Amino acid sequence: MTLPEFLQIGMADGPAAEIFNTYEKQISELMRKYIDLHISIISAAVIIFLLITGCAPSYQKGPDLSETYKIDVEQMLREEVKLWADTPHRMGGTSSSGTDCSGFVMSVYGNLFQITLPRDTEKQVSTGVPVDKNELKPGDLVFFRPPKIKRHVGIYLSNGEFAHTSSRKGVTISSIDDPYWNKYYWTSRRILP
Repeated sequence: MTLPEFLQIGMADGPAAEIFNTYEKQISELMRKYIDLHISIISAAVIIFLLITGCAPSYQKGPDLSETYKIDVEQMLREEVKLWADTPHRMGGTSSSGTDCSGFVMSVYGNLFQITLPRDTEKQVSTGVPVDKNELKPGDLVFFRPPKIKRHVGIYLSNGEFAHTSSRKGVTISSIDDPYWNKYYWTSRRILP
């Protein structure tokens, strides 16, 4: 029996009508949920498709700015190192009145690049991505394991030079190819893109 037939025979006001209305509401709610679920599945499929294939029809490589980037970063770093000239070594320090190696690196990255690095070399050596010594570019962190010190860190500039805080000279620039630093070189990490 259909609803119009049911209504025609005049039984639409009794308990049977209440049962019918209850089922009708439940069926409507189930249909709404079913439609919402399908819309969600279709939306998710479209989003996944766009993420996998990319939104652009093709990738066009931009100009090679690697040399410009290298010069700009190196120049910025060298200017920042000049500001730290005459800063003595002070264990636990992070300012121009005295700094240690990891404090210097942390401060330079914060000042120049607005990147917050961990405070100590133990955590800094796990930051970024590993980079081969022969592939260093300005801004890479270089780590050493000299005697009597667990770890030491500096910032690579270019042409084998890196800025760091020496216990004797304070903030200075040294050569990674110097026999001392070359002997105790440990690893390098890239933080900048």
